[in-house]
Amino acid sequence: MSAPVNVEPVRSLESVEVEQLTQEHLEAYWNQLLQEQADDEKFVALLADKKVELQNNNLFLIKVPNIYFDTLIREFQERINSFFRKATNNEALQYKVAVEVLQRESVAYMPREKFDAMAQRNPAMYSLRKLFPDIDF
Repeated sequence: MSAPVNVEPVRSLESVEVEQLTQEHLEAYWNQLLQEQADDEKFVALLADKKVELQNNNLFLIKVPNIYFDTLIREFQERINSFFRKATNNEALQYKVAVEVLQRESVAYMPREKFDAMAQRNPAMYSLRKLFPDIDF
């Protein structure tokens, strides 16, 4: 005959008091996570310069520059989720990776593009062009 086993009842998510998460708290927890994981160089190198943004009390975004980072961050998904869920006492808390596409200025190659770029910075270029119609731009 085996010894009796203590079984703890499953906690309902509704009965747990959840901390109201704010952007400031989220950023503080993010920095705390990075400090606690300082011995894992790959983890810190991957996430140290990333920004986090609170969407609602159960969801936050990790902003990355391209889709490749999403696959790299998935390796640490369990570690990130467990840290934030424990810190906030919110088992429903999740994150999503958001790719931020940065707009770059186009480079002017043709003479017309170069003139237009200079004229945007200095509108007086248009009046100079009218004064000297024989000069190609």
